[in-house]
This record gives sequence, C-alpha cells and structure tokens, in this order.
Amino acid sequence: MKHSFLKNTKKVAVAALILATSSATTVTANNIAVSNSSIVAQNTVGDFTHVKFNVSWENSWRTSTLESNWDAAYVFVKYRIPPMNTWYHATLNYVDGTAANDGNTNPTGGTINTTSDGKGAFLYRSANGIGNISFTNARLRWNYGVDGLSDQDSVEICVFAIEMVYVPQGAFYLGDGCTGAPVGIQGNFESGTSGNPFYLSSEASLTLGGGGVGSLGNNNTAGMVTPSWEDFNDVLTKTLPAAFPKGYDAFYCMKYEVTQGMYADFLNKLNLTQATTRYMGGYSANYQSITGTHPNFNATSPDRPLMNCNYADLYSYLDWSGLRPMTEMEYEKASRGSRGVGFLPTPDEYAWGDVSIRNTAYTVTNSGLPNETVNVSNSIGNAADIYTNNARPYRVGAFAASKVNPTRVEAGASYYGIMELSGNQYEYTIAVGRPEGRPFLRTAHGNGSLDGTGRYNVTSWPSGPYGTGVRGGSYANYDYSLRTSSREYAHYYNTDETRYGYIGGRGVRTAQ
Repeated sequence: MKHSFLKNTKKVAVAALILATSSATTVTANNIAVSNSSIVAQNTVGDFTHVKFNVSWENSWRTSTLESNWDAAYVFVKYRIPPMNTWYHATLNYVDGTAANDGNTNPTGGTINTTSDGKGAFLYRSANGIGNISFTNARLRWNYGVDGLSDQDSVEICVFAIEMVYVPQGAFYLGDGCTGAPVGIQGNFESGTSGNPFYLSSEASLTLGGGGVGSLGNNNTAGMVTPSWEDFNDVLTKTLPAAFPKGYDAFYCMKYEVTQGMYADFLNKLNLTQATTRYMGGYSANYQSITGTHPNFNATSPDRPLMNCNYADLYSYLDWSGLRPMTEMEYEKASRGSRGVGFLPTPDEYAWGDVSIRNTAYTVTNSGLPNETVNVSNSIGNAADIYTNNARPYRVGAFAASKVNPTRVEAGASYYGIMELSGNQYEYTIAVGRPEGRPFLRTAHGNGSLDGTGRYNVTSWPSGPYGTGVRGGSYANYDYSLRTSSREYAHYYNTDETRYGYIGGRGVRTAQ
C-alpha cells in the first residue's frame, strides 16, 4: 500500500512576531512547526505586505500513482494590534491560486495555493516524493488594507499550520453491501433497495429513498438508533441538492482529528466572552487536559484528540480556521477512496479497507506525551475501541508511529492516508437525511470569525443540532460502530448542547 511510510502525529503549529522588529517566536507542535516568521516587503501604496515563514513536518508525500494525492500544510494568519487582545483573521491575496499571480513566493520544492476567499493557503510538494519536508522562506501576500489596517499600525501575528490530505476528484462507492451478519445493517447506504453499494459518479442532485433506479437508499433505516429522525426510506423520497458536497469533487481533509492543543490555541485567540462559551472544562476522568484561564489555556496532553465536545464547539473551531464540517458522504470517500466501478468495497470494512481489527488491549508507552505509542499488531487493523482501551482515545497518529514503515492496516489509515477515521473519537458530520442538513453548501467555508458569544455563524451550516450526526465510532464503542458504512448515529441530537467525552471531529475544505 502506498502510504506504508506514514508515521505522522499532530497538526498545528504557531509562530508569532511584532511588526517592525526582527524577533520571532517558534512554537513546535508534535511534528509540524512554523518558525522564523517575519513581516517583510511592505507596500504602502497597495496596502499589502508579506508574511514570511518556514514550515516543516514529518513523513510528507506526493504521489502520482494509485491514490495520486499529497499531504499539505493549510496555513492561515491571525493578527492583533497590541495591547488589545482581540485577534482577527488576515486576508491573503488571491488571483488564481498560484503563487506567481497571487504575489506569494513559493519555497524551494513547494507550491502555494491560496484559497479563493483569502482565508488561508495550502503549501505542498511541487513534485513526487516521500519523507520529512522542510520549506523555508515561504511568503504569503497579506492585504492588510482590506482588513482595515493602516500603514503605521504595529501588529502582532500568529501563523497557524494544520496538516491536511488532498482527496482527489473521483467516483466512489457509498455503502459496502453488508448483508447484516454478524451485527446487522445500520442504515447503510445502498443502490435503490438492492442492498448493493451505490456508485456515486458526480455532484449532481440525487433522489434519496423511494427505491427507484438511480436513487440512494438507506436499507429502510434498519439498525439506526433513531430511525424516525431520518426523513427518507424505501417509500418516502427526498432530494439532495447538487450544491451539497457529496465527495465526488476534490477536497482537503484534516489528516488527524482536532487535538486538545489545537483547541487550546483557539481558545486563547478568542475574547473572554467567546472563550467562556467554548471552554468545556478542565481535566476529567477521560483525559481532557485543557486547563487554565483566558488567554492562557494550556493542554497538558496536546496531542490527544479533542474530547467533551459538542457540535457547536467543533463547528466554531472550523469557522474560526476557515474550514468547514465534513459531510457523511465525504467521510465515506475519505475512508474508502476512489478505485473505479467494479472495485467493490469489502462488506463491513473499516477505514483501512478490510474487516480485521484488534480486540485486545494495547500496551502504551509514553502515555500522554507527544511520542505516545502502542504495541500494534502485524496485519491487524488498529484503532481505539472498547476492546483495546475504553478509558480514552490515543494521541493522534499513535498507530502509524508505533511501527517502522507500517502498512495501511497496521497504521489504521484510510485509502488516502488520513488517520483515525475509524475509532479514537466519533466525528461530527453533516447528515443527508434531514432538511436542516441538506442546504449545506460545498463553498460555505468558515470566514475566520465568530459571533459575539463565540458561536459559528456561516450561512447554510445547520444552525442547531438537527442535521448533524456522528460517524466512525470511538474508544468507547464496540468494533461494529467503527465500520465505514455504519450510519448507526447518522443523526445525533443533543438539543441542550451536552458535551460528550467520546465525540470530536475534523474539518475539510473544498479544493479549487
């Protein structure tokens, strides 16, 4: 398998400096780091300047065979005018996404692709390669005039980097043809009422339910915990709009789940009112490690995935970052991959592509530390579930880092090299079977800011709990909940926004 080299860990890094000084602070986060940040080449006529920085991470790749994809650093910039403690999202220049036209400077061996809304940029290898990567002297053009700053403002910036994986455009299967043994169907997608996987070959609108030719069925809601919350079945039909992101078009997906360290950094860049709303409390029996007070929150186990999380916490983090939630269809694409018509999924498969899964406890080394590892099993899928550890999730990337050159199965990796899509934490996804979820747009990314209370406010995102579900299972679930096609909790209502220790998530962004 192509991604046998995966041994990655976390995903966010921060660097800070003061405009008009030569100082810069480097903060390293597990295996991606931003360093040597500075503001250079100010243009007072055009009201723009450049943010210069280095970024490095381990076990990067780009390949033009099989998966034909790459990993990338999603980079975005926050700024404030001292001594004020209000942080804003910097607007980067965009013309056509290329560094040459956008005024960015590609580092040697790297390509910069600015997002069309200017909220961030993707930095990745410009040629095929595998191994640790270090990009130096990358430069992003910042249109500070658009952000309302004057030429004389003294500004402090923070440069954030998140590891992401490119999921290329392509057709794929929804559902896996599960027949119900050994634990039953759980609302799995199917083609009509055939029980066979549905081959999704475009982003065109879809008929949900009804059993007709070309419709996307759900096994008549069999096995779902709350079947009455799904509004289509073998008789009732609904329409999934063309603008809803179904996974056919290319997108970037976070390589790992949002971590406690990432969330602590997020809290520290909010104002006090916003941070108070979004803070879920400190250390708990299931290892949430974020403690402290604003603006000095700290995660003592920063590389563990976010816990005690509700949907509003995750969506607010994604809005603030310029990302968006993942749909449940994109979840299956990110897990299963695009292998062409006729290459049917394995019934009951996990994100690593087969039905093998460890069912005994792991021995943990360096528990809670950035180099936490576990004793993985040869040729057996590895994940955190109730059999392997029902107390907490493992730090992100632990399975891939626990063995030299692990296979996809040993690393618990998806087809594209995305980690922990099965197990560790349930992940919030946008549901297709609710009217609150179906208006969701593939172009509706976060704008980098929240409302005054600290809540996400992107048009077309579900404004409340309806339209949101969870996929992928968690450390507290039995192994059958970890299956890629399981829609057991495709709808997960908690109208009082209760936080649960076993739910976290990750973000995506539509590629352009």
